[in-house]
Amino acid sequence: MSNEADSDKPALSPSEEMSDVRREIDAIDDEIVALLAKRQRQIERAARVKPSLGIPARVPDRVDEVLARVLAAAHREGFSKPLAMDLWTAVIEWSINYEERLMGDKGPKEGDSPGNRR
Repeated sequence: MSNEADSDKPALSPSEEMSDVRREIDAIDDEIVALLAKRQRQIERAARVKPSLGIPARVPDRVDEVLARVLAAAHREGFSKPLAMDLWTAVIEWSINYEERLMGDKGPKEGDSPGNRR
């Protein structure tokens, strides 16, 4: 899929094209890591707030909500839904375990809180 701006550029050799692809992937990976670090900081915030609200690290309704939202975004963006499910399930499980470690004995466990609010 090219446009007129692309036609103004000289054609790349296969070697140059592969180098360009790798540079782009590396830049995208850097952006993904930065975004995941930003997400991790929000998990750290949640771990500070949840104990005072009596909310456990794992809130099944919230897990379902996040996965549904991510799958909808994957569909909208033309991203593999199975890959999105695998990646976010891993991210969510890591996040819950991390939250539990940060909360220690301060936080309730799943099922302890009557409302299981988020």
